[in-house]
Amino acid sequence: MESTEFLKYASQIALFIMTVAMLFPMFRLFRGPTLTDRIVALDQMELTIMGMILCYAVYSEKQIYLDVVLMSSFLLAFGAMIITRYLFKRKIEND
Repeated sequence: MESTEFLKYASQIALFIMTVAMLFPMFRLFRGPTLTDRIVALDQMELTIMGMILCYAVYSEKQIYLDVVLMSSFLLAFGAMIITRYLFKRKIEND
């Protein structure tokens, strides 16, 4: 078995596992008791999607998807900071 063939099989298995793993944060997103739980679940889903894109990049052997993941990780971090700032200001206004 060649190494590229092994990587294709491994990336397919990883994609399946990550697809199943998306169910857990989806449950927390819809049933989370607080807004904070829902935000954390959304971040976890976004990270899982980035992992799925990375696995697809290995499977398709196209490096452009790595740039997509890099840019989306910057946006994810920036979005998390904005949401945290909003929640912090909202908590101060409610107190």
